[in-house]
Amino acid sequence: MSTSKINELQNKIIQIKKELSEINKEEKPLPEFIDTTNILRSNEYLKKSNEEKSKLLIAYEEYANELEHLVSSIYKIKGDITNLKSRIKSRKKPKKKINKKRILKRKSRKRKTKAKPRRRKSRKSRR
Repeated sequence: MSTSKINELQNKIIQIKKELSEINKEEKPLPEFIDTTNILRSNEYLKKSNEEKSKLLIAYEEYANELEHLVSSIYKIKGDITNLKSRIKSRKKPKKKINKKRILKRKSRKRKTKAKPRRRKSRKSRR
């Protein structure tokens, strides 16, 4: 939802910039008019220009607020991930220390119990 709002605000900023550039192209004093008429035209241009610049500032402000909201959400998510990691680490059971003597005893027990019976050689192989 936020990314669509950001895209919408970016498009709004682009549109306002286009409108402002069109106003700038229209305003040039015409030599055939007298000075007072040119002053009136200039005043109209300044009004339109100020309106568009105000719209542009408002659009940038909304855009910046939306970006701040996204950044704060990212930091909140980062904090949540850090908390989860610390919980997972605290839940892990510590490894038991195994005494080397116990390991050796276990191995020797296994060897004694698993002794293979010897096979008798058949009479044919003895000869």
